Amino acid sequence: MNTIKYVLILTILNISFNIQAINKTAFSGKEFWYIDQADRVEILTDLYKQTKAEYALWEIKKKRIGVDGDKLFKEAIEAEKTIADVDGAIAQARSNMNFYDRTKKIIATFQDTHFGLNTHIPAPWIVSGFNTKYIPASDKVVIAQMYEKVIQKTVLESRSGVIEQVELGDELLSVDGVPVKEAMKNLMPYMDASSVGFAKSQAGRFLLERYFLFPSRPFFDAEIKSAKNGSIYKVRLPLYFSGDTSVIRKKDISYYLEQKGFLKLKELRFTFSDKERKFVKNTSLKVKGFDSGLPKGAIELENWTSANGGGSPIVHSALILKNTKAYAYLAVNSFSVSTVYNNGQSKSFLDALRQNIKYFKDQGLDLILDIRNNGGGNGGYPAQLLSMLTQENETYPNATWATATTRYMRQLIEYYGVRELFKDINGMDWERQSDAFFEAAYNERPYSRAVQNEDIKADEEVGGYNGKIVALISPNCISACDITSILLKGSKRAKLIGTHANGTGAGYRSNDEYNTQFKDRFHVFSTQIPNMLFGYGQSEVSYKQDLGLDSAYELNSENVPVKADIEYVETLEDSKNYMSGWISKAIEVLNQ
Repeated sequence: MNTIKYVLILTILNISFNIQAINKTAFSGKEFWYIDQADRVEILTDLYKQTKAEYALWEIKKKRIGVDGDKLFKEAIEAEKTIADVDGAIAQARSNMNFYDRTKKIIATFQDTHFGLNTHIPAPWIVSGFNTKYIPASDKVVIAQMYEKVIQKTVLESRSGVIEQVELGDELLSVDGVPVKEAMKNLMPYMDASSVGFAKSQAGRFLLERYFLFPSRPFFDAEIKSAKNGSIYKVRLPLYFSGDTSVIRKKDISYYLEQKGFLKLKELRFTFSDKERKFVKNTSLKVKGFDSGLPKGAIELENWTSANGGGSPIVHSALILKNTKAYAYLAVNSFSVSTVYNNGQSKSFLDALRQNIKYFKDQGLDLILDIRNNGGGNGGYPAQLLSMLTQENETYPNATWATATTRYMRQLIEYYGVRELFKDINGMDWERQSDAFFEAAYNERPYSRAVQNEDIKADEEVGGYNGKIVALISPNCISACDITSILLKGSKRAKLIGTHANGTGAGYRSNDEYNTQFKDRFHVFSTQIPNMLFGYGQSEVSYKQDLGLDSAYELNSENVPVKADIEYVETLEDSKNYMSGWISKAIEVLNQ
């Protein structure tokens, strides 16, 4: 009997200790939740397992760019085990922040614009009053935006007029004594980027404002060179942090920044109302930047935006006149919206495109198609856009799609098969892709064959567009825009001008039942894991012809961006003067 009592006591104690072990970090940290070593390891383990299970590019990255996911995560987990826990609120906040940065860097190592990692509750941004831009032609970084409220406050506090002398287009030389090129190099490993060109573009943005790699001092010391007279200004820029608006920000980071003397943006979110004779809330920071919009001198036709009465331009059209000749200009800035708005009217995105292209056709105009800053969206839209631009009686090859044979994708495909839904999803031949998946699964291959969708023919309503076309591309042409570049290049329908597109080759396929969202067990990080593949088509392949067993890899466009037919490297003058160089080059090519 005593033995039984002794065993029961031990069992109860064991259960009690296990409960305490499970909840041990619920009490960690007095000001916020501190993530200790054990929990950090568990979070990385969750991320490792889920990424390996669902990431469509897991094997492709190993073969194409030498990133071995198993090795990457295992080394990171072992390294985490060597990082000791710390005491004290400031030290614990910094420990959390460093862990966020280390984990962000792990995912960025995959070099995938579609695959980035952030904290589930957003981190605050720090701003200095200046935003920067990388200029490829000069390989320099310039001041591209100014937050006038921040700058005015800095001038008032510093009692120095030096900062007021800085102008748009001035060159940033160094930050905290580190030359700009080296500073960009230090940021590049944290960029989620499928191409070096895009990584440079992103790194150039985060030199004087960012939401990661927070400095320990509440200011940046910057050297800035005047574009006007060559003078070099040495300025100390106090840093402000966000988190005081409707968006809740990470408490640990906010605590650290406040304790370290970073200023709060909420101190600037007001303005004096002459009407009310008092200060009133105003969240605007009075941003001043380079003029943007249509090319200089263009005659606007239509501007379809993402929201009724506002939003960003989605389909923006104009006429450009040069040497008594007119050219059509069409900026397609996103494929992510299905309905667009203009002057109180709404229209489907595709109908807005079609209406403009029909007008250009009726006027007999050659076309400048601007997709340089299209961040992507619906993967079915690019083929429909090309169909509107297809010449009469012509047929062009489509893009290809493929699937990794993961447990997630099998369940997703089985769901559609059982429900007999969507034989054709977003213009993609779903039934053939499903068959290719099961053929790969039954033969235990990691990827299906690539499936080339049905050839592209002229849109019936447009009836064939025979004008010449040039398309402007850049590394900011992402995802569905990559697909657009693939289609334009493969069809030879347009001459591509620029350097290259972004270089993505994987996206997201999900529905209400199955989605690509990931959160670790403690809800610290969240992301979307790319689970489907797309890539180049083949002009010599007939529709429904089986492609090779390795075609998913061979045709995939990840880290293999579409290259321009005619190189044009963006200059500072393009930013300062309504992309004048781009338009001149486009007109030159159209007249060849």
